[in-house]
Amino acid sequence: QNAQYAAALERGRASAETIPDVLDAVLSIVQPIVQCNRAQIENGRTYLREMVFGDPEEPHHGEALAIAAQTEEAITAVLRRDKRVGEADAATLARVVSSVMFLSMAASLNVAWSVEEIVQDIRKQVSALLAR
Repeated sequence: QNAQYAAALERGRASAETIPDVLDAVLSIVQPIVQCNRAQIENGRTYLREMVFGDPEEPHHGEALAIAAQTEEAITAVLRRDKRVGEADAATLARVVSSVMFLSMAASLNVAWSVEEIVQDIRKQVSALLAR
């Protein structure tokens, strides 16, 4: 799962570099990660639970946390393009976006949702966040 997540992040990061709109660029990072996570929904949800509650000293868990940190760094870089977002706030907002993404993917209420429905849910939340 770590290798697939890392590959999804790289696809999203490359896509974000070509998209000028900040919200669309953030979502271009998020979309392949959601798609990766939803390839096998229960495995994806278990992976997310382990990221949050697992032993950070376990090597595979540590790798998952590093990939999650890289995801936040990629989102931070995109958010820095927004003139309304201060340098210090970009990392904090990226952490919030990451939290929204992980909760949207892991929530029991969303189990039956498609990739597109999850991404649209994340879009609405991130849009509200960026409209501040």
